[in-house]
Amino acid sequence: MCGENPSVEYKSGLTSVSLLAIVYASVIMTPVLMYMYFITGLPDPARFIPVFVSLLLFTEIGRFVGRYITTQEAYIIYFMTEMVAYEALYWMGLITAVYYQEAPYTELFGIADKIPWWAAPNVNSWAVQVRTLFAWEWVVPILVTLLGTIGGILIDIGLSFIFVQLYIEVENLPFPIAPIDAQAIATLTERTPEKMMAFTFAGVISFVYEFLVYGFPRVTEALIGVSLTAIPYPWIDLTEYFAGILPGALMGVATDISTFAVGWLIPWNSVVWILIGSVLFFIVGNSLALQLADITGIEIFKRWKADWTPVARLDWLWQRSVYDLWASPHIGLTLGVGLFSLIISARYIKSAIMSLQRLSAISKEKGYLPLKWVLTMIFVGAIIGITIDMWLYPKLWFVWILCWLFIPFLQGILLGRSYGEVGLGVQIPYIREAFMLAFTSPGEVEPWMVPAKVTTAAGIFTHRIKVALLTRTRPIDYYKAYVLTVPLVILLSLLYLQVFWQMAPMPSAFYPWTAIYWPLMSLNFSLWVSRSIEIFRPDLILSFTTLMLIASLIARKFNLPFSPIGFAAGAALVPPFAFNYFLGGLIGRLIERRYGKEAWEKYRSVILAGIFCGIGLALAFSVAIAIIFKSIWVTPY
Repeated sequence: MCGENPSVEYKSGLTSVSLLAIVYASVIMTPVLMYMYFITGLPDPARFIPVFVSLLLFTEIGRFVGRYITTQEAYIIYFMTEMVAYEALYWMGLITAVYYQEAPYTELFGIADKIPWWAAPNVNSWAVQVRTLFAWEWVVPILVTLLGTIGGILIDIGLSFIFVQLYIEVENLPFPIAPIDAQAIATLTERTPEKMMAFTFAGVISFVYEFLVYGFPRVTEALIGVSLTAIPYPWIDLTEYFAGILPGALMGVATDISTFAVGWLIPWNSVVWILIGSVLFFIVGNSLALQLADITGIEIFKRWKADWTPVARLDWLWQRSVYDLWASPHIGLTLGVGLFSLIISARYIKSAIMSLQRLSAISKEKGYLPLKWVLTMIFVGAIIGITIDMWLYPKLWFVWILCWLFIPFLQGILLGRSYGEVGLGVQIPYIREAFMLAFTSPGEVEPWMVPAKVTTAAGIFTHRIKVALLTRTRPIDYYKAYVLTVPLVILLSLLYLQVFWQMAPMPSAFYPWTAIYWPLMSLNFSLWVSRSIEIFRPDLILSFTTLMLIASLIARKFNLPFSPIGFAAGAALVPPFAFNYFLGGLIGRLIERRYGKEAWEKYRSVILAGIFCGIGLALAFSVAIAIIFKSIWVTPY
């Protein structure tokens, strides 16, 4: 097989040291991330906080005591501490379900009293009145959440073994972002002088820049009571300035440095098609739809014209243009790419599955599970999910079967290939919403809150196993660490959420982000449930699915420079991010031409690792400042 190398020795990374680091990150970083969400929201780069804080701390302690962290241990620390960021807010759905029972918007739409008892206790119950999660009223909501998660994890792990064989061992896709993770891990453990110099230089610049983005508003708010912005986040909005030239177009420049840097690693052909997709939909398409609204009389164009104003912000217009114009085309494009991925992988799927049935000696050394265990996990997970969903809402039994048996496989095929070819995660959007709008009545709340499986982590698992192979870590250690880390973080998340809820109600001024964002979240929920949002057009979905599938097959047949995944990703990506990806990719190509491909590839991943480290530390420092000044503010003296 393409991915097998008999000369490579894979070592274990799950040791007492890596486990200690996981416990440290879970105990210390979980409340930090939760509090960051409560006061400022949780931007995507926040996932770097526990990663680099923990890695830097444990590698330095190791150097001090003479017990150096191995690359394999660092691999486990790297990805398991990232899990802390993903799972820190695991239980927030319980509190938001309580809030929906008394939110102004849910009351306005007449659905506040329809929140099911298995999602959250009644707002007048003792548990809610005293703000405690440790009461009998919470037993069923907690069990429903946990059972859905357990079923989903079993499916994700089982599918990931198939996709690892398919995309790594058989097709041997490049996974262009994997070297960033591998180089970050290697740089912090090997510490060669030349790499550390580049890593440190990039890290310092990134730290200063990102602190101006995230930390400066927190400092000024604490010192003078007003949040001042040095560098706008997430973008500099230029939409209003182009309203006279290109009305309807979304224009801006993303300000997070990571959006520029990632463009270095995405294949150039994909970067170009990401930009084409974004410009075609959100600049050309938005503007044409606005100008043709009165001429053609097309309903979706007229709805977009009614929502557009020349002074509206980019984020508002982005949301409205998706709802008014592009939701159905986006579903069609990604569905077309998913079917294309399934078609081109079909001839490899059988050999990938058969390789699990007859594991080679190298596969056994890596710790891959045999096919019978893989299928057992998938079907047990599906049975758990289908059973709990049919108990909660039996009328949609056919939807739950699709969600737990078919959708994860299709999403995984698409997501695994998108990570393997482009380095970006692409999934089919709005699957739950499409099912709910098709098969439920307006105002039916229960099916919207059932834990359906419409996404999968199997694709990202495949990416991480690729990184394990690059760092010579036994892949099975990732799974072992995962099943130890997730329950720990989930437990701690429940305990810390209890503490924060006891401190103050949610939403409230004590937690500013909840007071800002939760009402908007309840409005969005109410609009979907009440059918006030009409965005799905089966004809458009089918048309764009067919067009994308045909274009992808033709491009593959005649070897044309078309990237289906890049185009689909760009069609759903707001232009400020697409511009940055393209600019980063262009500058990367110029550097490569100036200094040579070998030199650029040698330092590119190291510089990127430094940039991401700087982002993580800047965010951690910003959160620390916010927590300190918030603590001073709430004291009674």
